[in-house]
Amino acid sequence: MTAEDRVSPLSYAILLILAFLFIFPFVWLVLTSFESNFDVIAHPTQLIPPVWHLSNYSDVWQVMDFVRQFTNSAIMTVGVTLGQVILSAMAGYAFARLRFRGRTALFLLVLALLLVPFEVIFVPLYLMLSNWGWINTYQALILPSLANPFAIFVFRQFFLTIPKDLDEAMYIDGAGTWRIFWSLMLPLSGPAIATVTILTFLGEWSTLLKPLAFTSSESMRTLQVGLSYLNSGAFISQPKLAWLMAGVVLVSIPPIVVFLIFQERFVRSVASSGVKG
Repeated sequence: MTAEDRVSPLSYAILLILAFLFIFPFVWLVLTSFESNFDVIAHPTQLIPPVWHLSNYSDVWQVMDFVRQFTNSAIMTVGVTLGQVILSAMAGYAFARLRFRGRTALFLLVLALLLVPFEVIFVPLYLMLSNWGWINTYQALILPSLANPFAIFVFRQFFLTIPKDLDEAMYIDGAGTWRIFWSLMLPLSGPAIATVTILTFLGEWSTLLKPLAFTSSESMRTLQVGLSYLNSGAFISQPKLAWLMAGVVLVSIPPIVVFLIFQERFVRSVASSGVKG
C-alpha cells in the first residue's frame, strides 16, 4: 500500500460518523417495528423494545392485503423499469450515434423535460387516461412513465464513451443499425442499464401520487398506497405506529435487494458518466 492509498485516522472517524448518521434511522425503524403500539406512542425515543412483538408483521400482512398490493407494485415497477431501459437505450443510441436534422435541438428539449415535475402534468394526464378508459388499470400505472429524460441522458453519455470503431466494423461486415444496437451497443451498456434499473426501480417502488391518482379500487392499490391507508378505517381507534413501522420495513426489502444486486455496475457507471459531451 502506497502513502497515497493510506487513509488517516481522521478520515476513518469522519466516515464512521457519516455511516452511523445514515444507518441509524433505519436501525431505529427496524427496532421500533418490534415494539407494542403503546410503547411507540408513549416512549418514542426508546430504542430497544422492552418486549418484542413479532405479531406486528403478521398483522400488517393481513390488514394491508400485502400479497395483492405487492403484486401490483411489482407489476408496475418491473413494467416501468423494463420499458424505460429498452426505450431509453434506443433513444440514447439514436442521439449518440445517428445523424439526423434537429438532433441537438431535440436532445436539448428532452433535457428540458427534466425541469417539469410530475405534479404539473398529472391532472391533464389523468383526464387523458380517463377518456381512454384506463383508470384503475396497469396501463395507467406503466405507460405514462416509460419515457424518462434522465434515463435517455444516461444511455447517451455511456454510448458516447464506446469507440466508434466497433460499430463501424460491424457496419462494414454488413450489420445494420438495429443489429449493431442489439448485438453490440446494448450488451456493452451494462453499467448504464444498472444505473437506470436501480434509479427507476427505487423511484417507481416508492411513488405514491401516481397510483393514488390513477387507481381507486382496493384491488389496484400498491404497497405505498396501502401504507397510506394503514391507519384509516373504522377499526382504527388510535394510530397504529408500530404497524406502520413494520409495513415500511417490509416494503423496503425489495429495493434494498435490487440495489445490492446492481450496486457494482451502478458505481462503475457513475464513475464513467459524463466523459464526453
